[in-house]
Amino acid sequence: MPREASFTIRKAQQRGANLTWNELYILDGFGIALFALSYYRKCYRKGYRLDIWHTQLFMLAVLPIMIMLPFAKSELNAFAAGDAVEGIIADLPSVFPIALLGYFAMLTGGSLWHIRSGLGLRRSAIVVLDIVPRCSMMLMSSGTLLIFQTLLCSFLQVLILAIYFTQSGFGFDLRAYTFANPSFRPVVLVVSNYSIIIASHCLARYVDTKERTLLACTLLLTFGLVFFGARGNILTIYLYILICYLIKLRNKISLIRVISLAAVMILAGLYLGIARSGEYSLAQLFGSLAILLFYGNTFSDLRDFTWVYSKWDHVFWGGKTYLAALMAFIPRVASQFRDTWGLGVATSSTVGLDPQIHPGLRPSVFGEGYFNFGLLGVIAIGLMLGIISQRVDLDVKRAMAARQPSMRRAFASTMMLGVAGSLAITAGFSSLFVLGGVYGLSWFFLGLLKLLNVPASSINTAE
Repeated sequence: MPREASFTIRKAQQRGANLTWNELYILDGFGIALFALSYYRKCYRKGYRLDIWHTQLFMLAVLPIMIMLPFAKSELNAFAAGDAVEGIIADLPSVFPIALLGYFAMLTGGSLWHIRSGLGLRRSAIVVLDIVPRCSMMLMSSGTLLIFQTLLCSFLQVLILAIYFTQSGFGFDLRAYTFANPSFRPVVLVVSNYSIIIASHCLARYVDTKERTLLACTLLLTFGLVFFGARGNILTIYLYILICYLIKLRNKISLIRVISLAAVMILAGLYLGIARSGEYSLAQLFGSLAILLFYGNTFSDLRDFTWVYSKWDHVFWGGKTYLAALMAFIPRVASQFRDTWGLGVATSSTVGLDPQIHPGLRPSVFGEGYFNFGLLGVIAIGLMLGIISQRVDLDVKRAMAARQPSMRRAFASTMMLGVAGSLAITAGFSSLFVLGGVYGLSWFFLGLLKLLNVPASSINTAE
């Protein structure tokens, strides 16, 4: 291992080891207080009950890292981590400052977006960051295009579920089936991502145009995804469209109602999780609610980061998981490198889990950057997330505050958050290839419609 890398790791460990738990809690409280003050001054007092910037901060850092710190220290994590819980508790003082550094880097990135240096950097960044929103606007420019792609998605879903039900019987855990049949996994992943993209774009256009067929398309694809067994898939369809709508409402909705809505969504996600394992009792859900919330796998980022850290050999991965992500178009069964260095495989193997049956751990949005490049990786990921989140926040507020609010414009901008998330945690990097394929297919199909002289009412020009 290079001397510089070894020195960086030792310094990080020394900083963590020198902090007592009381000092960690003071840092934790400071970080939460900083978020609360920012939310009050820059969101609540300006008439919003939530916005993209503070939602991103809360979902990526405040909740899974800072609020979860005392729970990550508990021995009740043995429900998920088994005997590794002792190592997790021992290494938390080393890992928490690393994750907190990512949070402060994210805050810094958000501030950098507002700086005008006069060198043209901001203008160049805008050109790059506008690529994905412009492509999404193209996809939503035609109801005919969205309906066609919905039918294609539904057909693919039916084929996959027919194979799944034939081989395993009726169930809600297609993901488990794909781990038992790895050659089938890439196909399911592509169809799942394809369905999410089309369903969310259908819903965004429906909000603007009230075309009921598009709402039916969204619900149809959602119903199919229920059987795929990944709760995040369904949440992804609705989450940012809902947030954009709440931003539009501003102070017409109370903070209590926003919190209540978030609680309902969390409960629905937890219920889908136990339904995936074959249990459908609401009584069981509420009986194990505390365990699922604080010691399960829903908000386990800090625990998982520390779990991997505690078993890690302290040799930086040197970008191998990112290189494996760039090769995501190659199935793992066809690439030994991907079957070794895909993020899910790397984290599972590090902690001693079988990557053939375990999808991997989620070491927070800052963990992969750290294991590859140390503190520089954490800072780079934090800055990137902060810059993109701040840009999207401004775009959404502008779109929803216009004389004619546009959900399509607002939602198209939020697509960059998914791109940023896939760069921070490369386990979902293949979704970027699918997104690019959807954009390419849409461009081709729109050109074909124009060549066939489809009536203008069938193709509505993007705003």
